[in-house]
Parts: sequence; structure tokens; C-alpha cells
Amino acid sequence: MFTYVLMGLPFILLTIVLDMWILKTHVIKTRQCWGVMVFLMVLTAIFDQFLTGAPVVTYNEATMTNIRLGYAPIEDFMYTFSAVIGIGSVWSFYEKE
Repeated sequence: MFTYVLMGLPFILLTIVLDMWILKTHVIKTRQCWGVMVFLMVLTAIFDQFLTGAPVVTYNEATMTNIRLGYAPIEDFMYTFSAVIGIGSVWSFYEKE
């Protein structure tokens, strides 16, 4: 039950811990982070319509929450969230050096 959510949550938690306590970049608190987040979430929503609506990509319905934005499962947005924070945090950390 909710396997995709259980797979995505550790990535979200890891990127938040990385940002806030390991690298101490606090990217998640910046306007730039949320601007990029909105932009990439919109792109994720658009392209997921094609990928899951076609269906190029299919999911096991028994392991999902079945909450969707159009054809896009809400679980797909977890990875975008993690990527924005994780990449932004690492980038910010190395930019300081």
C-alpha cells in the first residue's frame, strides 16, 4: 500500500536534512528555490500528462495513492521536489567555496 509514497519520502527527508543540517545552505527557505520549484512542478505536470496519458509509463494502481493531477500521479511530484532542493543545496554549497 502506497509503495511509491514510501519510496519517495526518504528522498524528501534526505534532501531536507542535507539542506538544513549537513550542508547548512538553507536553500529551501529561499524565493529562488520556490520559483524553480513552481516552474519544474508545472513542467512535471505537463509532461506527465503525455507520459501517463499515452500511456508511455504505467503504474501498479495497487501501490499508489490514486491522487492525480489529470493523468499525472501525485507521487511523481515528490521526485521533482527532492531534486530541486537537493541539487540547489549542493550547488549552493560548492558555489560558496
